[in-house]
Amino acid sequence: MKPLAFAFLCTSLIASASGSAFAQGSSRQGLWWGVGFSYGWAHVACDICRSGRGGGMSVTGDIGGTVSPSLLMAGELNGWLTGAGEVDEYMGTVGAVAYWYPRGGGPFYLKGGMSYVAYRNDDGENALTSSGFGPQVGAGYQVFVTSRMAIQPYFNLIVTLPLGNLTFNGDRQAEGISLGLLQLGLSATWH
Repeated sequence: MKPLAFAFLCTSLIASASGSAFAQGSSRQGLWWGVGFSYGWAHVACDICRSGRGGGMSVTGDIGGTVSPSLLMAGELNGWLTGAGEVDEYMGTVGAVAYWYPRGGGPFYLKGGMSYVAYRNDDGENALTSSGFGPQVGAGYQVFVTSRMAIQPYFNLIVTLPLGNLTFNGDRQAEGISLGLLQLGLSATWH
C-alpha cells in the first residue's frame, strides 16, 4: 500500500502547488473515459459469513459523457480480487454513476449512482456466490495535467441492499445477504 500512499501524496502536492492553474486550462466536455487502480476492501454480511475480509487489488473503468462542466454521467465497472492460500475471492460491479462538481469547473467532485454487485469465493472445487443491487457513493479531487487529461485520488463505496442470497455450489444457504466494496485509489481520465 506504500505506492498508493506515495501516489496520493504526489497528487496532493501537485494540486496544492497548482491550485486553479490546471482547472483554468482544463476541458471537461464531450465524451470521456477513465481507468483507476486502487486498494479495496470487500465485505459479505450474513448470519453464516465471516465478519472480516482482507484487502486486495481493485480496478475501476468509466466511460461517459459531459452534461455540463459541473455534471458528468458514466457507466462504470469495478473489479476486486484477493487470494488467501488456495481460496480466491472476487467482486465485480457494473453501474451508472453521476459526477457532480459543486464549484462548476473546480477540482473536487462527489459521485453517486446505482450498481449491480456480484461476489464469488472459489477454492477450485467449491464456490460461494452472491449478488445484489445497491447505491454507490464516492468523492475525489481531479487535477488536470494537460488540457484533456486529469489524475485524481478517489474513494468509492458500494453497498447492496440486504436482499441477496448466498449459494454454495448453486444451492441456497442464506438469505438477506448484503455486499460491500470500499476502494481507495488513483485514476486517470481523458476528456
